[in-house]
Amino acid sequence: MPKPNISGDNVRSYLRDIGRIPLLEHDEEIMLGRQVQRLMEIEDKRKELAEQHSRKIDDTELSVHFECDKKALIREIRAGQKAKNKMVTANLRLVVSVAKKYTKRNMELLDIIQEGTIGLVRGVEKFDPGRGYKFSTYAYWWIRQGITRAIAEKSRAIRLPIHVTENLNKLKKAQRDLAQYNGDMPSLEQLSRELDLSIDEVKDLMCKARLPTSLEIRVGENRDTCL
Repeated sequence: MPKPNISGDNVRSYLRDIGRIPLLEHDEEIMLGRQVQRLMEIEDKRKELAEQHSRKIDDTELSVHFECDKKALIREIRAGQKAKNKMVTANLRLVVSVAKKYTKRNMELLDIIQEGTIGLVRGVEKFDPGRGYKFSTYAYWWIRQGITRAIAEKSRAIRLPIHVTENLNKLKKAQRDLAQYNGDMPSLEQLSRELDLSIDEVKDLMCKARLPTSLEIRVGENRDTCL
């Protein structure tokens, strides 16, 4: 899994280096995203078969399952890994941009960037290029989730009731799903319909979430109000 290899002494060098990485065109995102999807399909099947047989599954067995030549399968795996790495590195500036918004929390910027990058990697793995939206819109949610989850784990002073935690998880999932489907941040009204809750209940849930989970969302027609 790609992670930024940075320390306090070379953070400026790291930021300068990622600034030189070219951004991806939309067509590139779609092409690379499809290669990553294929990689995840292959690796998910490998994991599934390994669990069924209680042992590791090699490329030969996997190629039999997919009814393809072993060399062709290996090429797909390598292409997917390369595509995944390219999508991650091309979006590291987005990680830094989001991470800087959380620098006043009780974590160092470098740690925040690391957690955001982990979220970015997960976003790359989950991205569906068939939707036709820009990857950065979708990745934003995964980056922020990685960061806020790390902050919450470090700073949480109270434990929320189980039913509240479950509802928070549903809220986060609804945000991700709607962001990918609509290509934009969901409004309160959209979240209300998706969760089958009243707007007041969604607001109350988000208020419960704000301190322990650092969850923020912009609402209103112009998304200019931050709860």
